[in-house]
Amino acid sequence: MRQVIIFSMLLFLTGCVQTEVNDSSNITEVEVVETLQDHNIELTEGTFVEEDIFTSKLNGVKPEVYELNKKWIVIYEFDTAEEREKGEKEFATKTANINLVSYTSFIKRNILIFYVHGEDLNSNQVPFEKEIQEALDSLIEG
Repeated sequence: MRQVIIFSMLLFLTGCVQTEVNDSSNITEVEVVETLQDHNIELTEGTFVEEDIFTSKLNGVKPEVYELNKKWIVIYEFDTAEEREKGEKEFATKTANINLVSYTSFIKRNILIFYVHGEDLNSNQVPFEKEIQEALDSLIEG
């Protein structure tokens, strides 16, 4: 009986040991591109423009730029969701007093995407907006 109690306590204490867990909840830019392409959203490599607000570094992260029907898809891959939030706040601060071309932003965990479509703000339907969101929603939660 004494051995059972000692064994139980050791088993309990072993369960209390903190172990480092690899955080697989982050998404990579490559995974996003593959998912978009799997959903028939054909991206081509875009041209990075250093001076443009949509392609500027946010929270120290330089984005990857793609094109979709001659419109920009700008993908930022941050280390964490918290870092992404800081990047979003930085973008909001940088653009607070600027008139921007129409765009839609998408977030998924550590990923921030700007789809710079230039459509009328009163438009009910922006091409590919729904498809991009559906593709992002399909990414498996980590």
